[in-house]
Amino acid sequence: WQDPPASDRLKWNEAIDHCNRLTLDGYSDWRLPTISELRSLIRGCPVAEVGGSCGVTDSCLSRWDCYSNDCQGCSFYDGPDGGCYWPDGMEGECSSYWSSLVDEDINTDVWVLVFELGKLISSEDDMVNYVRCVR
Repeated sequence: WQDPPASDRLKWNEAIDHCNRLTLDGYSDWRLPTISELRSLIRGCPVAEVGGSCGVTDSCLSRWDCYSNDCQGCSFYDGPDGGCYWPDGMEGECSSYWSSLVDEDINTDVWVLVFELGKLISSEDDMVNYVRCVR
């Protein structure tokens, strides 16, 4: 994982470009993570962790068929890393991060993980969110 992540919030297409152009620690094969990869970072919010009852995964991307109340996450800013629902010591803004995957019901919306709640949302691709690339 890119740690710390990019410091600026970007639109989705800008986030994809950022990761595709990133060279860090001698590696240039960075990319925007999938929603399941982002969920693998969640700590302290069982409904949104990988295998939790939120149905949004890389293989289920429909807000109508996969999304449920469990995707709303947990208590605001009550995660194990200073309030954030990610691994201890991870750097960056405890905020919303882009995934690489589009909501299959609305093709201008993209899946996002909100780490201050452990929440999954579908966000318009021209909104701005943070970016944490993966390789």
